[in-house]
Amino acid sequence: MTKQRILALGTAALLALLLLPGISSGAGRSRYLPRLQDSLLRDTLPPLDSAALAAQADSIRRQNLYDSLDRVFWTQIDTATLPCFDSLYRAYIDSIAQRLPDTTDIKRLVRRLRKEERDSLKAAAPRVLATYVVPDSLYCERILVWTSDKKFNEMTLGGLDTTANSNFSEYPMYRKDVGATYLGPVGSATLYHNWFKREEVDDAPMFSPYIGDSYTDESIPQYNTKTPYTELAYWGTPFVNRKKEESNLKLLSTQNITPSFNFTLGYKRLGSRGMLANEDTDHRTTFIIGNYMGKRYFANFGTIRQRITRSENGGVQDSFWIRDTSVESKSIAVNLNSASNDYKRRSWFIHQTLAVPMNFFRKDRDSLALGEGTMAHLGHSGEFTTYNKLYVDEIAENDTYGRALYHDAFYLNATNSSDELAVRNFENRFFIKLQPYAPDALLAKINAGIGYQILSTYTFSPSDYLTGRQYETQHNLYVYGGASGQLKKYLAWDADADYYYAGYRMFDFDINGKLRLSVYPLQGGIHLTGKFHTGLKTPHPFEQRITMNHHRWDNDFSKVSKSTLEAELSIPKWRLDASFGYALVANMLYYDTLAVIRQYDKPVSVMSAYLHKDFTVWHLHFDNRALFQLSSAPDVLPLPRLALNLRWYFDIDVVKDVMNMQLGVNAIANTRWWAPAYSPDIGQFHLQTREEIGNAPYFDLFANIQWKRASIYVKYTNAFQEWPVSDYFSAYHYIKPVSGFKFGIHWPFYVW
Repeated sequence: MTKQRILALGTAALLALLLLPGISSGAGRSRYLPRLQDSLLRDTLPPLDSAALAAQADSIRRQNLYDSLDRVFWTQIDTATLPCFDSLYRAYIDSIAQRLPDTTDIKRLVRRLRKEERDSLKAAAPRVLATYVVPDSLYCERILVWTSDKKFNEMTLGGLDTTANSNFSEYPMYRKDVGATYLGPVGSATLYHNWFKREEVDDAPMFSPYIGDSYTDESIPQYNTKTPYTELAYWGTPFVNRKKEESNLKLLSTQNITPSFNFTLGYKRLGSRGMLANEDTDHRTTFIIGNYMGKRYFANFGTIRQRITRSENGGVQDSFWIRDTSVESKSIAVNLNSASNDYKRRSWFIHQTLAVPMNFFRKDRDSLALGEGTMAHLGHSGEFTTYNKLYVDEIAENDTYGRALYHDAFYLNATNSSDELAVRNFENRFFIKLQPYAPDALLAKINAGIGYQILSTYTFSPSDYLTGRQYETQHNLYVYGGASGQLKKYLAWDADADYYYAGYRMFDFDINGKLRLSVYPLQGGIHLTGKFHTGLKTPHPFEQRITMNHHRWDNDFSKVSKSTLEAELSIPKWRLDASFGYALVANMLYYDTLAVIRQYDKPVSVMSAYLHKDFTVWHLHFDNRALFQLSSAPDVLPLPRLALNLRWYFDIDVVKDVMNMQLGVNAIANTRWWAPAYSPDIGQFHLQTREEIGNAPYFDLFANIQWKRASIYVKYTNAFQEWPVSDYFSAYHYIKPVSGFKFGIHWPFYVW
C-alpha cells in the first residue's frame, strides 16, 4: 500500500474511533449543529455590557474565594457570563467547585484552599477579551474568524461554517465559482470560468493558476476562540485502484494562550494520481500563524509554505480515445512521458497596528469602551516571500508528439530541459489611520501610507555561463490612502488608491471604491453593493523577458489599463444572490496558440451576469448557480457563454437533532467554447483553435450527511459517463475524473 493510502485509511479509522463514541453517548456539553448554520456562530451569548462584565471580574478577584463555606461565592457568579471567560479560567472554576464536598473537616479544607489561592492567584483572575478592534458586543463570541489586509491591517469578519453543505465541494474552485478549466486532478492548475473571479499573483505570475487552492497573508483566516478548536478532514478515494487514488487531508488546530493571543497550526494536502498517465499531483500548504488583539495593539503574523509537485503529461495525444472509445484511461497515450514541475512558495508576514486615543469626541472620558472618540492608528505591514518553479523534461529526438507539443522549439538543449523561474519579494508599508469621530461615523477613517518594494526575479540568461546565476532587482516606491464610513446599518462605503512614484512600476496606479446600501423590509435585509476599479499596471519582468528551452521572448510591452464596474444584490431570506460586472481592458496580455505572450492592441470588453437562487418544495431542494458571459474579443479572451452548477436533492432528518441526510445529484455544464490548452513549461493556460469543448454535463450522485458535528459525504462521480456524450474534458486534452466512488468526512472538535 502507498503511504497516501495508509495515511488515508489510518485517518479514517482514527476518526471513526474518536467520533462514534461521542456521537452515541452525547459526551460533553456539545449539541447537534444544525445543517444550515454552525452553532459556533448562531448560538452565541447575548451582548453584554463591558463595564458590568469588568466590574464582576474585578469583584471576583478582590474577594476571598474560599471563606464562603455555604457556597455563597458560587451563587454570586453569573453563570451566563462564564463562557465570556477563557477556557483556562473556566477549568479552574470547575476544579474548585468539584472540591467543595460536604465534609466535617472544614478547617483543613479551608487551609488547603487558601494555600491554593495564594499559589494560583493569577489563574483565579478571570481573563476577558478587551480590544479596540471589535465592538464589545463581540467580546463573548465563542469564536471569531477574520482576514486582514496588508494595506491598513483592516479586519474583515468571516464565518466558520462546518456544515455538510459547506464541505460538499471537494474541489476548492467550486466553492468560489460555477465552474473552471483545470487539469483533472484536485490541486492542479485552475482557471475560473468567471473572469471577474480569476486570481492573479502580481509578483509571480507562474503561481496564479495555483494560488486559489492555498492561502496568502490576506486570505488566510485568523482566529480568536474561548476554547481550543480543531478540525480534521479527509476526502478522496481510499478503496480504488492505487493507480488512480485520490487522497486529501486537512488538519487545523487553534487556541488562545491568553484572551488576546491566539496561535494556529494548519496543514492541507490536495492530490491525486490522476485519471491519465503521468499526472500525479501533490499540492501541500502548511502554515503557522498567530494574532494579538490587545486593548491598543493589534497584530496578525505568521508563515505560509506552499509546495506543488506534479508530473506533466501535456494531455492526451488524441481526443478520439476519450470521446469515441471506452478504453481504460491510464492506457491512453499522452504527449509527455518524462516531465515534471516543482513549485515552492515560502512567505513570512506581519500586519500590526497601535491605537492612540485622543479623547476629543469621546462621549464619556471615563468609559471603558475601547475605540470610541478620536483615535490615531500607527501601523506597519511587512512581507518576505520567495517563489520558485522548476520544470524538467526529457523528450527524445524521435518523440513526435512530445516535440509537437512545443512546436519543435528547443532553444537550449535538443532533448532535455531544466528551466527555473524564481522571485524574491521584500516589501514594507508604514501607515497612519485617523478616526475623526467614532468607528461607526459617516466618516469613520482617513488612512494614508507609504510603501517600498524590492522585487528580485531570475530567469536563465546566456551570461549565466560566465557570471553564474544572477537576479534582476527592481525597486518600487509608492504612496496609498483611503477613507471609509457608515450610516448605522443602512449605508457603508470605502475607497482607496495606490500610486507608484518611483521605480520599475513608476506611474502605475489603482483606484477602488465600494458602496453598500441595506434596507430591512425582510428578515436579514436586502443589500445592494456597487464596486468600481480602475488601474494602470506595468507588465511583470517575466512577461517582458524570459529564456527557457521551449519558450523565449524579449518584449517591450506597454502598461495594461483595466477598469471594472460591478453590482451585487443579496437577499438572504429569499436565498438569492445576483451580480453584474462590466470590464474594459486596454493593452491586454494573453498567451497565443504557441503559448507565447502577446499584447492585444485593441480594447477588450467583458460582461458577466451571475445568479444564485435556492428553491425548496417540501423536502426537495434546488440549489442553482448560473453564469452568463460575453467577450468582445473571443479570439483573445474566450469565455464560456453559459455555465451552470445545479445541486438538486431530497433533504430529510433521519434522527431529529442528530442526523440529517441529503440524497441528490450535482450537475455541472457549460456551452461549447474554445477551452484553453496548457503549456507545462511556463505553467500557463493559452489559446487553442483546434477543438471546441462543452455541451457535456457532468453528474455526481451523492449522499450528504450531517451527523451531529461531523459532515460526511459519499459520491459516485461522473455517474453518466457515456451520457449524453463522452466529452468529459476539463481543459483541452485533459479530462475530469471518470466514474467512481468518493468518500469525505469533516469533523470539528471543541469543548464547551
